[in-house]
Amino acid sequence: MSKGFVSGLMTGICYLALQSGAYSQEQKEPEELGPIVVTAARGEQSLDEVTRSVAVVDSEQIERASTNSVAEILRDVPGVKIIDSGVPGMQRISIRGESSIRNVVLIDGQEISDHTSYGPLFLIAPEDIERIEVVKGPGSVLHGSKAIGGVVNIITKKGADRPLEVEVGTKFNSSTNGISGFASAAGTIDKWDYRVSLSRAYDGDRETPAGTLDPSASSEQSATAYIGYRGDQHSFSLKAERYELEADVYTGDPDFPFDLPKRDRSKLSIFYDFEDVNEYISKIHLDGFFQQIDRVAENGYTIPEIAFPPTNPPTITKMKQRDNHIGSELQTLGLNGQVDLALFNNVVTLVGFQAVQDRLDRQSSQTGMDIPFPPGPPNFPTPITPTSTDDEGKVTTLSAFVQNEWDVTDDLTLTSGSRYYLVKTENKGSAGDRDETDQAVVGAVGLNYTGFDDFALRASVAQGYVYPTLIQTMIGTNFSPAGMVFSNPDLEAETSVTAELGGRYDDGQLMLDAAVFYTQAKDYITTVACDNVACPIGSLMYDNINEARTWGLELSASYRISDWSLTPYANLTLMRRQFEEADLTTFHTNTPLVSGSVGVKKDWSFSNGVEAHADMYARFASKHTDLDRSNEVVTEDAFATLNLAGGFSYDFDDERKLKVNAAVENIFDLEYKPSLDELTAPGRTFKLSASVIF
Repeated sequence: MSKGFVSGLMTGICYLALQSGAYSQEQKEPEELGPIVVTAARGEQSLDEVTRSVAVVDSEQIERASTNSVAEILRDVPGVKIIDSGVPGMQRISIRGESSIRNVVLIDGQEISDHTSYGPLFLIAPEDIERIEVVKGPGSVLHGSKAIGGVVNIITKKGADRPLEVEVGTKFNSSTNGISGFASAAGTIDKWDYRVSLSRAYDGDRETPAGTLDPSASSEQSATAYIGYRGDQHSFSLKAERYELEADVYTGDPDFPFDLPKRDRSKLSIFYDFEDVNEYISKIHLDGFFQQIDRVAENGYTIPEIAFPPTNPPTITKMKQRDNHIGSELQTLGLNGQVDLALFNNVVTLVGFQAVQDRLDRQSSQTGMDIPFPPGPPNFPTPITPTSTDDEGKVTTLSAFVQNEWDVTDDLTLTSGSRYYLVKTENKGSAGDRDETDQAVVGAVGLNYTGFDDFALRASVAQGYVYPTLIQTMIGTNFSPAGMVFSNPDLEAETSVTAELGGRYDDGQLMLDAAVFYTQAKDYITTVACDNVACPIGSLMYDNINEARTWGLELSASYRISDWSLTPYANLTLMRRQFEEADLTTFHTNTPLVSGSVGVKKDWSFSNGVEAHADMYARFASKHTDLDRSNEVVTEDAFATLNLAGGFSYDFDDERKLKVNAAVENIFDLEYKPSLDELTAPGRTFKLSASVIF
């Protein structure tokens, strides 16, 4: 599919929509903005009732994004930043400056475990997602360890509202010549509902104004099956998932190839709910799951060995050619339980528990040869003795929580909660046999006031808790020419406290949601120069630095001009972030002062059943600065891009529907990097997606 075809189709969509709007448009009436239901508080609430900042991305927004990346769907959420670490096919997110390792990713309330030093990936196809809820700030009381930055809860699609509904579709991305296809069948029969789905996607090397990022391709495929039963009081469901991902790593150095040929997730889960048990117990919830994530990483490099003591110029004694292979299997068993109690008037109490056990089995091997320098007779390459290590680690987390929601008055609600953690780690392998135990108690308190017309105020203070991963405490990693990043069994858990004040106004025409926050986090885990005598020169180790502080303002605003069906909008983040170590305090933390997007949307509704939309918007960020290993400042310039998206849907009848979405991103073909954590962005990009429901 050519860029010209997609560009022409996009232009045609907008032209036809504008022309039809001029002659046969029926103005849309303002919609009643009922409460948006979220599950971030482990129960149903409207956005006017929450005590925390919550962003909801619905199914329509997901479809219009026309992307295979869940992270890209969240790019314009205030406080969220994308991280790719040189792998476009494995994007993660940062929330309020906190890296992905300090955020929790849930699928239907169940965690995607990760014990790397990078954080969890979104190992799910966008076509399987009903909506995404992003709760910003610590969620360690209700959603477990790791939730210092925030919680991303992905709610998946279930059955349809008829016995059988089939959807098939495809997507195209010109910047990677990426193509994908998906299909699903869903339905509801009596009290049973079901859904099965398949998807497959391929993205080639990314094209940028600076050239092709070779290699940077990725491919993924998924299959899911769901069946559920909903009775008058009892409901249960079963779900099976399989997701396979492989991706190339762009290192910028052809002498240092790196490949991630496998990152696969398999999962079986079960859910049970018992509602309206009696006058004191409104609901009992149980869910359990088994999840396995298989990971393979490979790299090779050739580096010179310099004679010691050093000479001027340096003398090369030999070239070291090495090939590394790491395979790991992470198995997770999880069980969650919750009881919703109504023991007193105007008070709702949640009591629950969580038991999660992660088992990591990792095999590492290295082969290669030493090549004399200069090469040639009589000096021939000498194979090195192959090495291999086997590491087994296990971390068991047991926790219990309680939360009270008290309606002090008709307009004022006080929410408070606490959670107790017991964490036990066990390791057998190259780092020696060692067991560790940690305990912690975290709490949160929040207020919500709705005494004004169409306006709600909220305030909260919450603690966060992140226990180190098995890689950090027990195993380490060896993907570095300089040597390993060594584990540190003496690491302390990371902790944080966040205070937030916010408000939401929504009268059906003007929507304004704003929050200011301050976070102080202690015992941050990062990599530092390894000072152990056993460490090779230039290698690193994990260690706790002192603390990090973050200040910020998040703003979402929109105004619907009903007579024209226009909606100007803005999503803005202002943030400052400071790291403090023993001998260094810096604001160079890869955090832009200002970032966000502004734009205007227009909707059309026509008498023939066609509905169309267009969205012209700018995305921007101020400059990023950070420190390299030598504490020298590195900078990425500010940027702003102009983008256009649009599409239409057509209802053939009550059961058949066509949906088409298209976009032109980075219209002026700007060369830029969104941040120091991302590769150079694609140049002018054309996207197209289409699906049929019948």
